[in-house]
Order: sequence, then structure tokens, then C-alpha cells
Amino acid sequence: MNYVSAENLSKSFGIKTLFENITFHVNEGDKIAIVAKNGTGKSTLLKILSGRETASEGSVVINKEIQVVLFDQEIDFNSSQTVEEFMMSLDSPPIVALRNYHKALLSEDPNAMENSLAEMENQKAWDLENEMAQILTQLKITNLEAKMEMLSGGQIKRVALAKLLTETRAEHKHTLLIMDEPTNHLDVEMVEWLENYLSKAMLTLLLVTHDRYFLDAVCDKIWEMEDKNLYVHQGSYATYLENKMIREENLDATIDKANNLYRKELEWMRRQPKART
Repeated sequence: MNYVSAENLSKSFGIKTLFENITFHVNEGDKIAIVAKNGTGKSTLLKILSGRETASEGSVVINKEIQVVLFDQEIDFNSSQTVEEFMMSLDSPPIVALRNYHKALLSEDPNAMENSLAEMENQKAWDLENEMAQILTQLKITNLEAKMEMLSGGQIKRVALAKLLTETRAEHKHTLLIMDEPTNHLDVEMVEWLENYLSKAMLTLLLVTHDRYFLDAVCDKIWEMEDKNLYVHQGSYATYLENKMIREENLDATIDKANNLYRKELEWMRRQPKART
């Protein structure tokens, strides 16, 4: 199943062009890492695919049957919310059922509890509640009553990551998970857990990370952004390095060949009469 198709995509900011006329496809089950130098347009490309930015030229077609979920470097949240309220602010039916169940626990209305239990069963929300608890535990988020405004930047990132992973499990439909540097602010134990979680999960992933070990363990395809172009490499990070080395060697050989030709032409011109020069 095709998730995303982009044709001749370009993005410029003023006179600076990040990428130009790139074409690519994302299919169900792909786990893709984007590698490039800083300032090449990795994060911008992710935002275009998630609808937060628009391309300067070209087209992007997102399959109507999928949802796109973005984990960004900038986290939007209501500072007055608690961690639990932030986690429960999703609109998917299982999360709504879970939210109603928690409200019913605080209510003295027996009908509210009966209705919420039926809703939990219908939406299969019990499993989701257990999985949410496991994700929060693995990311070392223990105080669900803490206000978001009282958390450190790293804690906010971990809570946002927990919410995103919960969202991908809550929606009973195809999901494209886009992650921009998800391992920032995670300790080694958390990184290893996330690496294992993403590598085993049945999901479609587009990832930017500077952690090459994490990239190698999770992704099976690499997009290289360089010189305004996009190069696709199947396989591991080592395969990408080999392919890049071969491409650059071929480019150097072409440049050397051209330089030799220019030298011969220059020598020939210098042997000609000055008038012909």
C-alpha cells in the first residue's frame, strides 16, 4: 500500500534552495532514515510531509486512508495541563473511552460507570491503558499529576514521545510515524528500549537521528540528502556509506577526465598562432 508519493519536490527560503526536484515514495512497512548535513532540509521535509510546511514547487500526495503523526523538536502543550491530561488529550475513540472511564471513577453515578465500562470493551481500550502505562514506565514518567509547566525540557520531550507512541497504538488505521531526533533527552536504557520497540512494531516510519547505531537497528532504507538531491539506499548504514563512496569516486573520476580534456585543449590552443587564439 502506497502511503506517500512526492513528485519534483522543491523547497527554497529566499535565495537559499534546500532541495530541488526530488521524487520519492513511502510504502506500508517502510522504515526510512534521513541522513544529511545540518541545514540541508531534513526537518523541513518532515514538516512538508506532515502538512506543517508547504513546498515551493512539486506535489505531495498523502493516501487518504492513513494518518500522519509527527514527533517534532518543538512540543505544543497547555502549560496548565497535568501529564495525565496531556496524555488523554487525543481524540481517537479508545482514548475518549479511557478518558470517560477515568471520569466515571470519580463520579457517584452508577450509570456513568456502566456506560464507560461498555465503551471500554467496545473500543478495546483496556489493552491500550496497559500499553500506555508500560510506555510511561519505560520513559521514566512516574508523576502523572505534575503540571506540564513544571517539567524540564527533557521531561516534556519524553511525555510527548509517550503520547505519540500511544497515539499510534490507539488509532485502528494505517499510520505514518514521523520522528525528528527522538533519542534526544533519553538515557541509554530508554534509547535501547525505544530501539527495540520501533524495530519490532508493525508500523511505517520516517526518522531523522544522529544516532547511527539506533538508525542501523531500526531502519532498512536510507534517504541521503546532499547537493539539493535525494539518494535512496536500500539496506544498512554501512551500505549507504559504501554507495556514497562509490558515487563520489565516480564523480571524482569524471572530474579528473574533464580536467585532463581541458588541459589538452589548453595545450593545443597555446600551440596555435596568436591570431587563432
